[in-house]
Amino acid sequence: MERMDSYSARSTSDNDVIDLGQYIRILKRRKWSIALITLCFIALGIFYVSKATPIFQASAKIQADPVQPNATAQDQYIMNSMVFLFYETQYEIIQSRKVAETVVDKLNLVVRYKKEQAELKASGENESVISSIKKSIKELLPSDEAKQAPVELSDSQLRTMLAQAIQAGLTVNGGTQSQIINISYMNEDPALAADVVNAISEAYIEFGLESRLSQIKDTAEWLSEQLEELRITLQESEDKLRNFRLSQNLMDTEQQERLANTQLQTLNTELVRAQTQLSQAQELYAQVTQAERSGGDYRSIGPVLQSNTIRDLVREESTLSRKVQELSERYGEKHPKMIAARSDLASAQVNLDREAAKIVENIKNEYRAAQTQERNVRELIDQTRTDLQSYQGDSFELTRLEREVENNRRVYESFLGKLMEADVSGDYDASNIRIIDNATIPEFPVKPRASLIVAASLVFGVFFGVVFAFARELMGNVFRTPDQLEHELALPSLGVTPLVKKKKGSVEPEKQYITDQRSTFAEAINTIRTGLIFSNIDNPPKSILITSTNGSEGKTTLAINLAVALSQMDKTLLIEMDLRKPAVGKDLGIKADMGLSDLLSGKTDTNVFHQVEGAPNLSVITCGTIPPNPMELISSKRFANLLHSLRERFTHIVIDSPPTLPVSDSCVLAKMVDATIVAVKAEETKISMAKETITRLRKVNATITGVVLTQASPQKMSYYGEHYYQDSYYGVEKAKS
Repeated sequence: MERMDSYSARSTSDNDVIDLGQYIRILKRRKWSIALITLCFIALGIFYVSKATPIFQASAKIQADPVQPNATAQDQYIMNSMVFLFYETQYEIIQSRKVAETVVDKLNLVVRYKKEQAELKASGENESVISSIKKSIKELLPSDEAKQAPVELSDSQLRTMLAQAIQAGLTVNGGTQSQIINISYMNEDPALAADVVNAISEAYIEFGLESRLSQIKDTAEWLSEQLEELRITLQESEDKLRNFRLSQNLMDTEQQERLANTQLQTLNTELVRAQTQLSQAQELYAQVTQAERSGGDYRSIGPVLQSNTIRDLVREESTLSRKVQELSERYGEKHPKMIAARSDLASAQVNLDREAAKIVENIKNEYRAAQTQERNVRELIDQTRTDLQSYQGDSFELTRLEREVENNRRVYESFLGKLMEADVSGDYDASNIRIIDNATIPEFPVKPRASLIVAASLVFGVFFGVVFAFARELMGNVFRTPDQLEHELALPSLGVTPLVKKKKGSVEPEKQYITDQRSTFAEAINTIRTGLIFSNIDNPPKSILITSTNGSEGKTTLAINLAVALSQMDKTLLIEMDLRKPAVGKDLGIKADMGLSDLLSGKTDTNVFHQVEGAPNLSVITCGTIPPNPMELISSKRFANLLHSLRERFTHIVIDSPPTLPVSDSCVLAKMVDATIVAVKAEETKISMAKETITRLRKVNATITGVVLTQASPQKMSYYGEHYYQDSYYGVEKAKS
């Protein structure tokens, strides 16, 4: 129980930590499997390279500008905004069936194919210039058709299938960071590959030109049709306008508006001038009115003062007045000269007043004329405005007709300009696609790439080898280490018996302990002996049964060597209880006609105990005559009594029993002994079978002391942990000495 508890604690601790060394040890243990799988993959890769048909790839570079050479500014803006879609569209065009069919026509592949087919039929050969294309055609045919007899295809069908074969081998890329597009084509024939790529480049350029010119042609035809309809519409609208003007006696609305505006401007100017004159006349008229109110003296009025005639009359009056003054001082009032002078003065004053009255009357007349003129101008303006409004009311229809004519003329001129542009563009055959590098005939194949395939084979071989190693490890159902025994069977592991390789002149495994008690094998047996004794320190087992799951698992070797090891401590008896296939006597070289079966059957009562050279404390009872009914002998009361008596004579009794699964002898014997040890062969015993063995023994309440891993290779176990690979201390010392 303590061993099981310690094992459980160790397992829990191991599950919590990832041991990389464990994986490395698994790879080391399976290194030859990994190497074999890797070599198989490399061999397959080399075989594929040797059998694969060389494939050549030809490439060409072209420059594709999204903007057409004769594109307008608006078209350039649209193309630049859609440039992210341009190159994806070009890839689809290059890989289209139309371009591929154009290549088929350019290279005359249909005729070449038919010619080669005829040559093949005549010569019976299997190779051709365009064999890959033919293979592609076969792949394109349905499976049912491929099984049938070959059907004669028409030129149209051959053209389509050859085009599809070209599409299958075509690769287009580039155009993401630059305007360069790479076109590549792979084929078995390098010359054909180069021809196809160059033909695709030319067909692509021709397709672009043809598409653009076809579009321009269609646009020009549509514009021509629309232009003719627009011309008729424009002519009809002009006729309607002309007829309406003639019927209504109207002139052009623009001309009429211009004349009306000019007339109104002139009248407004005249009104301002009339108002100015009226203001001036009104001012003079106010002076006249004021003079009349103050006594009728008009001489203070400006125009009167400014009149030359008035100034002359005033001077004359002044002269005559001075003359009268002088004559009045010289002569009297009655003097004729005085009378004449006064008569002249009066006449001059009358003339002055009459001239002043004329000027005043002129002022009044001018005032009245200014009023009349200002009023007339206002009336003309009002009349003109009224007439203009009346004319505008009558000219709505004229305006509508004129607008219709103008709109029709504008649309007509726009379509005419676009038609002229289309005609010019149709004559411009420059392409936005330019070939940078033409395809040349490739010198070296791109497929198969021997180095890459071999490297890939190596990588895949190692990968699948590692996967196989781990799969075998995970799916393995055999025992490899003592820890695995404890984990799977829930029993303590007493030890390991190393694998002893049989060589010429070497000691048999059964005599290893007798021959060399300082060997590694002997130390392993001592470890098992110690574990057995300490399994119950207070009451060590006296009778020990050695069994296994099946035969050839090393139980007899374990029984013989363990018995020899126990004999080093005290008297020990080895009983050969495998009555069906006895091997102890043969392995130890004991020649005896009588044995256990003879003793139990009563055939003899002589001494059946045999000694072994090199083990003085060891006695051996062999099988003797192989009985027809071993189970009856084993389960007999006589055998039970014999075993009881032997327990009193020997300190240790080791029983080599038959395997548990083939027969039930060991289950009967297990009930009679103190301890049962199950031998499990490393790398061979199935886990499920070992569990079945333990189950059968437990059903009969057998005391299973532990299990022993037999025929275990230390080197192989070292792959599961370095602690499994330990040289014998004594063996090392012996080697050194």
